[in-house]
Amino acid sequence: MATILVARGNDPVRQATVDELPALLDDKHVHLWVDIAGPDDEGAERVVRDIFKFHPLAIEDCFGALEHPKAESFDGYIYVVTHGLAEGSTAERHETVELDAFVGKNYLVTYHAKPSSSISTVQELVKRGSDLLRRGPTSLLHAILEEQAHRIEPVLDSIDEHIAELEERVITRPRSRDLATLMALRRNILHLRRWLTKQRDVVMRLARNEFNLGTPQEAVPFRDVYDSLQRFTDLLENYRELSTSVQEAYLTVTSNRLNETMKYLTIFTAVLMPLTVITGIYGMNFEDMPELHWKIGYPMVLGTMAITAILVLRFFRRKGWIGEGSDAPPPPHDRMKEP
Repeated sequence: MATILVARGNDPVRQATVDELPALLDDKHVHLWVDIAGPDDEGAERVVRDIFKFHPLAIEDCFGALEHPKAESFDGYIYVVTHGLAEGSTAERHETVELDAFVGKNYLVTYHAKPSSSISTVQELVKRGSDLLRRGPTSLLHAILEEQAHRIEPVLDSIDEHIAELEERVITRPRSRDLATLMALRRNILHLRRWLTKQRDVVMRLARNEFNLGTPQEAVPFRDVYDSLQRFTDLLENYRELSTSVQEAYLTVTSNRLNETMKYLTIFTAVLMPLTVITGIYGMNFEDMPELHWKIGYPMVLGTMAITAILVLRFFRRKGWIGEGSDAPPPPHDRMKEP
């Protein structure tokens, strides 16, 4: 479905039909915005191929899926591919919406196979009387890219909050599912940073007026978008480092907890081992064992087992394996002594 908005002089912005496009393109006093939404069809291809006569390679890229943003110059127009975040994107998972744009002297043609909230917002502004379309396609493209950047910031704030929560939880009480959450968060951070870096480079080329679409003054507003994307990539790099630190903290804490558990299990086993030896010896059914007929044999064996357990525990304590060992170095004396 194609939405065609037309601005001519100070007249109110109006919608036009596909049949009006050839005549409107010949009018140098008209600014056009043609937005094509939804999956590609013959009507959409006819608009970009037969009416605007864009390059076949650009048309092929437009209706295909590109992983990275880019900008290419053609005769009389440029082809720009950018990405925005879809509605419902979260810190752990996001979905990008590819936006293909053909920018000419007096027209802007955009195509997106998925719903684009950035396009919808700018369309509402234009329909309500904004002069974005009257100022030309460059200003219109800037507004769309700026809206894309604004919708990235809440996701980055959510990533920051998730990392802080995971960091606090990992230190206090780590859980196995925290590692899965952290890995999903890290993958999302890396993917966001990858395409944001490419998009930042595209916007930088627009800010430098590399394609000479308008005056240098018209390219200046793209610098704000570039600054925002630069800040986002820096934040994502910080988040990547923080996620790595949290992951290392998780592994360290879980390793320490495992070591503590193994230490107590080892102590428990070491205490029971000599007792098991004693009970094993007196569990043998030989007839010539003199202790079997002692009246004090049973309490004596129990006492021996208790004394053995106490001696083993005391040995562990002296070694510093449990409690505060006596072999631990004494606390340092205060050098500032009173005379």
